[in-house]
Amino acid sequence: MTIIDEEPKVIVTKLEDEFYLDEEEADKEEVGEGTEVARGSYVVPSGVVVETLKNYSGHKALRDECPEDVLKFLEEKMIFDVYDRLVTTLAEEKNTRGFFGKWKDAQFISVLDQFRDEFTAKGIKVVLCKRGSQKGSFRWLEFIDVESLKDPYVPQYDVSNLSGQIIKTVYTKLKFPNGVAVEELKQWKARKKLKEKIPIYVEKMLEKYDLIAEYNQMVDRVIESGRGSFFKNWDIEKLKDLSDEYKPMFSAKGIDIFVSHKQEWVGHGQGGHYEYFRWIEFVDRNEQPNYFPQRDADTKDEKCTIM
Repeated sequence: MTIIDEEPKVIVTKLEDEFYLDEEEADKEEVGEGTEVARGSYVVPSGVVVETLKNYSGHKALRDECPEDVLKFLEEKMIFDVYDRLVTTLAEEKNTRGFFGKWKDAQFISVLDQFRDEFTAKGIKVVLCKRGSQKGSFRWLEFIDVESLKDPYVPQYDVSNLSGQIIKTVYTKLKFPNGVAVEELKQWKARKKLKEKIPIYVEKMLEKYDLIAEYNQMVDRVIESGRGSFFKNWDIEKLKDLSDEYKPMFSAKGIDIFVSHKQEWVGHGQGGHYEYFRWIEFVDRNEQPNYFPQRDADTKDEKCTIM
């Protein structure tokens, strides 16, 4: 179904499932009280409407098509004209896209910044979000009705709220927002570095909440008990057990702990091997009330992994 507005700038289209070049399917579905995005890997709460962005040459679709729920929301807030000017500007400004038409996040945000005050005046926060995957990246806009939210909400993948912390795997770069401090668990032989140097973001968070003593105790236990029974490796199950033991101590001061794990198959010739990546996330619930790790080890049945 296609509806043409009286002012023929925007065609409102009910979006069908679509598969874009070098990206996974990026449709959204209503699930419970929230909406799934990034192929179901993330759910936004009721009070947030989402517009998925096509990564390659998506400027025309952004300018000419508007999801029905976004249109309804904008019309109820009487701010569709501002949205129309925003998407038109994003489409006309060529520096918002690269040579192949892929969005440039910094330039996209610079245009978005020009319209923020008008959205804020209507009680709306607009955020560009991005989630990387092995097959590409998902991008979407979140229109957040601040007053209607039942609980505090911070967009987990807000591009403008990234801390600069990165976990590099073979195929991806996992990025983390402010309010999340990350400590990577390198190869088993490098375990002593856990005692020698605390990552700066972790150290600042621990000092802020007076958790240095608890952290040092936990690290001692990780080094002592985090290895496998037969090989010199990290045992993911033992790491999860240790984190469960210390979670109440940290949670009492507003910090949640998560053990994360990612494995990737690296092919070479007719065979290949797995590469394993592990890290601990410390989440400040004052800054990230609804954050959940992308690769939480508790959601996976991972066996002991050799380093």
